[in-house]
Amino acid sequence: MSKRKKSLLAIMGLILATSAALAAMGAMGTGNPPPVPVPPPGGDKLLSVSTEVVQDKILKGADGRVTVSLNLTAARLPTIDNEAVPATDLVVVLDRSGSMEGQKLNDARQAIIRLLDQFGPEDRLALVTYSNDVQTSSALVPLNQTNRRRLTAVVNQVYAGGGTNLGGGLSRGIDMLMAAPAAERQRKVILISDGLANQGITDPDALERMASAAVENRFSISTVGVGLDFNEMLMTAIADHGAGHYHFLEDPRVFAQVFEAEFQTTRHVAAADVDIRIPLEPGVRLVAAGGYPIGYENGAAVIHPGNLLSGQSRTLFLTFHVPTAQEKEIVMGRVQVQYQHHGESRTVDAARPLTVACVPDPAAVLASIKKDVWADQVVQEEFSRLKEAVAADIRDGDRTGAQARIHEYETKQESINTVVGSGKVAKNLDTDVQALRQRVDETFAGAPAAVAEKKKQVSKALQYDGYQLRRDKK
Repeated sequence: MSKRKKSLLAIMGLILATSAALAAMGAMGTGNPPPVPVPPPGGDKLLSVSTEVVQDKILKGADGRVTVSLNLTAARLPTIDNEAVPATDLVVVLDRSGSMEGQKLNDARQAIIRLLDQFGPEDRLALVTYSNDVQTSSALVPLNQTNRRRLTAVVNQVYAGGGTNLGGGLSRGIDMLMAAPAAERQRKVILISDGLANQGITDPDALERMASAAVENRFSISTVGVGLDFNEMLMTAIADHGAGHYHFLEDPRVFAQVFEAEFQTTRHVAAADVDIRIPLEPGVRLVAAGGYPIGYENGAAVIHPGNLLSGQSRTLFLTFHVPTAQEKEIVMGRVQVQYQHHGESRTVDAARPLTVACVPDPAAVLASIKKDVWADQVVQEEFSRLKEAVAADIRDGDRTGAQARIHEYETKQESINTVVGSGKVAKNLDTDVQALRQRVDETFAGAPAAVAEKKKQVSKALQYDGYQLRRDKK
């Protein structure tokens, strides 16, 4: 075998290893979104759907990982003076355990009271609080002047004490919206916690299944983790299964900003209850979907990424596993997107099915890599996965493992980029990766007590950053 052939095979191996190990909200802002292009084929007047395979050839006998870029773009809805905005149902589920005492609970109270001023008379709000027990402090009521005054008094009477029955609070909040179906309203639960679930239902799988009821009943669940002692993986999973957003709130003084952002997003929804479906061909599996959980219905992989706002564009990277025993063109499936607009169900199909060719030539596989799409995949999907994995290493106190993981990522991407030549990936390696390496070193420097606090803070911050970037929520 020639030296060049060996070099190509070595690089090909790195690509395959990288795909196996790592492959596959800006949306929350309340300012004006950027202009949106005319929807291309594969869309209607409200939502366009486009897909692109990162590389359209895969090596025969390889591990079969294929990554696809999926873009969803919502049209900018026209602004009409005096046009009625969709009414909102919001259930706030507030942790009042003993650890919330002091500034956390005080800031939460003030943020809820401030939120009342954002509501119109057609909007409805409910308040659930939990510690060892669960209390319905206010049923879901319209925000007329009488109820505003009453809710203000109720909020000011919430005091801290006891354990953390997070599951009980979440279940009560879900039940309140399920008991008040309203197809034309934007509906949301916001779950707040500063600690570990230690009362009632505490099993993460059970809490995730509980959150999935939101998707089935056309509302969403967002979560807010406060301070440094909550379970960020659980709060992320609940938000993902509930098609909402997860917020890391280290400083409780910004409670009001989170509440306002969550409320304002209900005013600008172009595509609600977005449901991505991919009927899979025989032998094809979807193994990763930008961090979101993957369900299956009638042979189709199903993903629920939440609502799309007016003018919003989001990109997710999907990773498939395909059979590679034979040289042939492989059809993976065609992306279908179902959504709701003003209570009406709509469906959009991608313009073409997802295909990849299985070939025996490593050089042809390398040549098929689409530089810009691959670069976006590395920076958004793979680097986010790296951040989340390093966050877990830091949380576990494994400095050596974190640095080894960073080195492995760096070596693989550098090797592949010698062929692809992406400036974006080169910048990621020269700047972002080096900053991550330095952050790990700084986290473990100092006295044991200081290191313990830094581990909690840095692991949560890195995990949150990776979560936002991977799901394109920045």
